[in-house]
Amino acid sequence: MAYISYLFYWLTRPFIKVNIVSDSDLSLDLTKPIKYVLVTNSFADKLALEQVCRKQGLPSPFKSFKLGGHSLSRATGVKHRRSLFTSEKKHEAQIVKHSQELLTKVADSQQDVQFVPVMVCWGRAPGVEKSKESTKIGIKDLIAENLQASRLRKFFIVLFSGRDNFIRISKPVSLMEMVNRYGTSKESAHKLIRVARIHFERQRIVATGPKIMARSAMFNSLLASPALKKALQEEMIAKDISMAQAKKNAIKLLNEIAGDYRESYIRYASRILTWLWNKIYNGIRVHNADELRDLAQKGHEIVYVPCHRSHMDYLLLTYVIYKEGLVPPHIAAGINLNFWPAGPIFRKAGAFFLRRSFKGNKLYSAVFREYLGQLFIKGYPVKYYTEGGRSRTGRLLSPKTGMLAMTIQAMLRGVDRPITLVPVYIGYEHVMEVNTYLKELKGQNKESESIFGIFKALKNLKNYGHGDVNFGKPISLNDILNEKAPQWRDLIDPVDVVKPSWLTPVVNYTANTIMSSINDAAVLNTVNLCALTLLTSDSHALPRAEMQQLLNFYIQLNQQVPYSKNVQVPSQTADEIIEEAIQLEKVEAESDEYGTIIKLDDKNAILMSYYRNNVVHLFAIPAIIAGVIVNSTVTTKEQILTKVNDLLPLLRHELYITITEVEQYAEQVIDFFVQQKLVQDKKGSLTIADKNSMGYLQLNLLAKIMKDTLQRYALGFIRIEQVDGIQRSELEADCQKLAKRLLKLHDVKAPEYFDKKVISNFVSCLREQNYVTVNEAGLMHLTELGKETSDTINSLLSAELLQSLNSLG
Repeated sequence: MAYISYLFYWLTRPFIKVNIVSDSDLSLDLTKPIKYVLVTNSFADKLALEQVCRKQGLPSPFKSFKLGGHSLSRATGVKHRRSLFTSEKKHEAQIVKHSQELLTKVADSQQDVQFVPVMVCWGRAPGVEKSKESTKIGIKDLIAENLQASRLRKFFIVLFSGRDNFIRISKPVSLMEMVNRYGTSKESAHKLIRVARIHFERQRIVATGPKIMARSAMFNSLLASPALKKALQEEMIAKDISMAQAKKNAIKLLNEIAGDYRESYIRYASRILTWLWNKIYNGIRVHNADELRDLAQKGHEIVYVPCHRSHMDYLLLTYVIYKEGLVPPHIAAGINLNFWPAGPIFRKAGAFFLRRSFKGNKLYSAVFREYLGQLFIKGYPVKYYTEGGRSRTGRLLSPKTGMLAMTIQAMLRGVDRPITLVPVYIGYEHVMEVNTYLKELKGQNKESESIFGIFKALKNLKNYGHGDVNFGKPISLNDILNEKAPQWRDLIDPVDVVKPSWLTPVVNYTANTIMSSINDAAVLNTVNLCALTLLTSDSHALPRAEMQQLLNFYIQLNQQVPYSKNVQVPSQTADEIIEEAIQLEKVEAESDEYGTIIKLDDKNAILMSYYRNNVVHLFAIPAIIAGVIVNSTVTTKEQILTKVNDLLPLLRHELYITITEVEQYAEQVIDFFVQQKLVQDKKGSLTIADKNSMGYLQLNLLAKIMKDTLQRYALGFIRIEQVDGIQRSELEADCQKLAKRLLKLHDVKAPEYFDKKVISNFVSCLREQNYVTVNEAGLMHLTELGKETSDTINSLLSAELLQSLNSLG
């Protein structure tokens, strides 16, 4: 590095702080020459890049490199920087000449050069759409990021936005491949530059997003839309009011609903949240973000549909998206969160608010639909929770389909950009509300959100372990509509709300696909793994050595027979997992002369079931298989598969299990048990290898992972058998009462036993899957399929427990 560059690097370090985002498979070969391509050949941009290069061990952009005996500059720009001395036309000729010379030298030397695009953003403000009449330039315009800023303007940009610098390094382009494919002509050089410019423009939109409409301009645009004009006419007639009053009503609703996005709030919140995460988390782990950037760069409208565990989700997911170099989404939030001072802050961070029900208010429904459609049309990313609320049990809730239906209806209003849903699994090693969830399930009223709740939460902050954000497989709404309703484009109507007959089935199918995709992206972490191991032990305790072996067994099972390719398993050893759980105060360690015992106290035992429920679906089928083997003297693969298929509809309905090749998956699980020498396969007959071995204990504890779920199922089936015909409401009430009694008699630690929704969904599944018939009087009776399934469930439970279940009624 030249002395002047070295001096400026150290002088500007206090003013420049970079946030780095690189493609996960960057695969730079440090043995080959690297050529950085920037938007402009800006000295400030190269100073920021120098920081990145030092951190990642890459060559300095200020140092030249050798190619065929020639010394060439390491960095170049593809766009003209505004200057009094160089015209855009002259710069264009220079960059084309330079690029052609580079391609020629690559061809002559037969030495490859890695052409690495580097996008440098100073600040992430998207800018505001201005009316034709507005020509004033203020201080914000002077310091706003501009890809082709002059030296003077760049000085102010670095001065005011230098600590919000964002750099994205993209995959390298092989210039040797470029030469072999297109040659070294002037046209090839033009093509190389043009592709780089398009790449940078797309990346700019990915990082900053489209320009924001001023709030008043958006309101005027919405009120002028044909759909809202019609709704205002209907409001005027229905309530016998003037058009002016109808517009006032609509504006009042818009003020209640609409967000007021300010990038500065996100920027400042990012700094605060960085401090907060460092204080309460050991780290935030992000998985599979690359595909999101590709979607955004291709112009997709991205709708994030995460699971909902905690109020922390709002902050964590937006923070992660921002740090990954993407535009923070506009977030659909419940009106209960619109309290002072959180409401105004959330609104300026991109939240828009919706009521729990639109019923009986046509104008509200019309205003909200039009606002949501406007977000899609303008290209703003959106986030909403398909569960509708936070899960109190740790399992996914049944989806609420209102927002999803309005998203599809927005497509029927003429949104011409492809809309892609991105399922997101959010996992924690500690959920701050978990104590209140159990109280609510037991009947305590839900506390209203308020400023006092925020202070209470802040007071209780402690080490929460790790947080995980795993982006699932994107779901193309266009592809779903093309498959399920091929003629959907014929129904596009910019005025009326279209409700075709296929809408509800398609919405339900899409909602279930979202929930399944969230579960496909589950993350195994310290706390849920410890919950899985200890909760299956009768005393909620295991010797440390046995627990280590069981943890390794569960991790290997998910590595060798993966539930889904998106599932993440921990990189820590079993011993490190146990140590972290002790530090997080989730488990206790007691030592005696025989060794160390890891255990759960009574309070943590029921709280840990919440974390177990986050990932119980990953072990559901292996646990059923283990249960069949453990409860049989001898069995076969065919018998195991029959019992798995008997239970599969119930498991799919409750746990959103997505495995389609069940027979193949079951065989792989059995083969894994055989390879681990837990099971013997003698000419197709499967038996326990050694009932006195650690392997038998592992199989037995694995089977018990589904014990609580099977007990709930058995409770319902037995109650239907005990009563000669039972009404749905009576069955649900009886199941809830009996479940509470079962909890006391057998010390069951499972919050879902208190959840009315879980019981209601189970009864719905009984009807949908033909486990029961319903006569004209509304009385339910078991079908033959129901009786077979009941027998299968009973075969997986102990005789003592079955006796207890039968005696409850």
